[in-house]
Amino acid sequence: MVSDEKLAEIAPRMSTKPVLRKSARQKIQELAPGELAEKSARICRAIEALPEWQSARVLCIFAPLPGEPDVELLQLGGRKVCYPRINGSGLDLYYVENPRAMEVSRWDIREPFADETKASAIPEIDLILVPGLAFSPHGARLGRGAGFYDRLLARPGWRARKIGICFDCQVFETLPREAHDHEVDWVITESQALRI
Repeated sequence: MVSDEKLAEIAPRMSTKPVLRKSARQKIQELAPGELAEKSARICRAIEALPEWQSARVLCIFAPLPGEPDVELLQLGGRKVCYPRINGSGLDLYYVENPRAMEVSRWDIREPFADETKASAIPEIDLILVPGLAFSPHGARLGRGAGFYDRLLARPGWRARKIGICFDCQVFETLPREAHDHEVDWVITESQALRI
């Protein structure tokens, strides 16, 4: 976690979201591939220990991009799982039985096929794992800048617990917030589970 003292020292350079995104990306790039795999496994064990995980029957997870925690290591135990698919400026959710059979989009992201028979309704979801470039211990999230998850989480009908997923180096004491930014209920890293 970046301390308040360190933030005060670099605040003039870190006052905007683009600068924070650059800082978070640099921290992730410093992690070796072996570290990423080990930290991802620890994150998944922490998620599996949550009461919200244990009671969830329908999950929304994501196919990790390079440098993101590999949440596909989770032991799903027969739960229904949906993944997001980019549709214009938003995300649609589709149930997936075999994540390895998803297609790779033009953005080089693994996504489910757009099959309306497998579309997921938001009220059905018990728990959603939310990626981000940075999180605060207070539930603030900094995404990649396109706003996909903020628009998804702004849609009506959500009852799911929202779990922000990142590595320790991506937790910043404070993050800038705007009216459209959505917070998470938990922040899970390889060493901490922060309930908001």
